Amino acid sequence: MKISIVIPAFNEEKYIGRTLESVNKLDTGGREVEVVVVNGGSTDRTAEIAASYGAKVVNEPHKGIGFARQEGLKAAKGEIVVFTDADTIVPSDWLTKHINALTNNDYSCSYGTYRVDKGNFPYFQITNYIQPAIVALANRLGIFLAGGQNIGCRREKALKIGGFDEKLEQLEDADFVRRMKTVGKVVFLPNCVVLSSGRRSKEGWRYFLRAGWSDFRFFILGRRDFLKFPDFR
Repeated sequence: MKISIVIPAFNEEKYIGRTLESVNKLDTGGREVEVVVVNGGSTDRTAEIAASYGAKVVNEPHKGIGFARQEGLKAAKGEIVVFTDADTIVPSDWLTKHINALTNNDYSCSYGTYRVDKGNFPYFQITNYIQPAIVALANRLGIFLAGGQNIGCRREKALKIGGFDEKLEQLEDADFVRRMKTVGKVVFLPNCVVLSSGRRSKEGWRYFLRAGWSDFRFFILGRRDFLKFPDFR
């Protein structure tokens, strides 16, 4: 069984090295694993660094997270595809947990949670101590608060639903997982945790106001137009 790891990236020269270092230390169980970095119009050394770690680099001039995840899915050759972000460190058993969850063909998608390594108040505290409980409770209610830095899927099933919405620049991950439920079971992995950067904390309380409003519009009102998040590098 071949496995693909997809990582979207835009001007990530500061972080992508440590991400790929953690990916290269994964327990693969002897499986063939490819790493696909979708370089979305970076103007720094992102592509060069990714290639130096042995990743297959897909260069796309178009910037956008939904677009990048979709291009990665299309470029992937693995039967199982797992997604993370270019500012994220994955534990050695991360891949194994997603593979074990998706070995059963009845399952279409898996997702875990994340923490941040540092950040300002209140982002660090809410993300690390409150967010995991909210994600678990939401899952019990059939709401998938999935983050793109920790998602796995069966590629055939993902392509069957059309993959990621290329137009979405946020909540493309939750939208994808929700639609994956139409082609198989979705499993939440509470003990599958990755470590992301806390750079979003630079926005302060505005981050939660923006994210909360977007979540309300998407999950409650069914809207797909959101306030744009600023880039932080």
